[in-house]
Amino acid sequence: MFTTIAATAPYWHGGGFPFFVFPAFFFFAFLVVFVVFGVLRRGGWRARSDARSVLADRFARGDIDAEEYRSRLSELSRK
Repeated sequence: MFTTIAATAPYWHGGGFPFFVFPAFFFFAFLVVFVVFGVLRRGGWRARSDARSVLADRFARGDIDAEEYRSRLSELSRK
């Protein structure tokens, strides 16, 4: 009886659930949370690109000159 159970029991023949999935899942979940909070802390990528596009529009309309445009663009790049 015990030999039959031992021979047919799950995971005893080299099969089974791949337990490396759990650490990989938590690693990727941590990575996603880290990236999301990093983006939120800095104000987001979209906010910077919007500021640059507004600056480029002002330069194109002639509201600011080239020197002021370069100065403000470098300021945006530093943040």
